[in-house]
Amino acid sequence: MFNLFLVVSPEIFIINATFILLIHGVVFSTSKKYDYPPLVSNVGWLGLLSV
Repeated sequence: MFNLFLVVSPEIFIINATFILLIHGVVFSTSKKYDYPPLVSNVGWLGLLSV
């Protein structure tokens, strides 16, 4: 059972990191509060940190 968790955990991490980056990008880029900022550097740094 523990071996199954070790096999599945990287896939769970990749899926969660992808969803977090996607949600952050969509919410932050469509926010009037932040005056619709460009996301190339923000999401790029988050993507680098998630790898």
